[in-house]
Amino acid sequence: MKKRINRRSLRKSVKFKPSHDFLSKAVSEYLAEGGTITKLEFDEKSFENFIASSESPVAVDEFLNGN
Repeated sequence: MKKRINRRSLRKSVKFKPSHDFLSKAVSEYLAEGGTITKLEFDEKSFENFIASSESPVAVDEFLNGN
C-alpha cells in the first residue's frame, strides 16, 4: 500500500518579516484611503478581571501575546 503524501506539507512557507519602511508605507496608504487607527490603552482592571476569570495560564499567555 502506498503512503499518501500531503503536498501542502512539502511546500515551505515564507515568513513575513516586514521592514520599517514597508510598514510606514502601508500605514500611509491605509490612512490615505480613509482608514483609521485607534490607539489601545492598557487597562489594569480589564487584565485583572481576565486573570481572575481565566481557568488556564495558557489563556493568560495568549492574552498577553495578543493571540
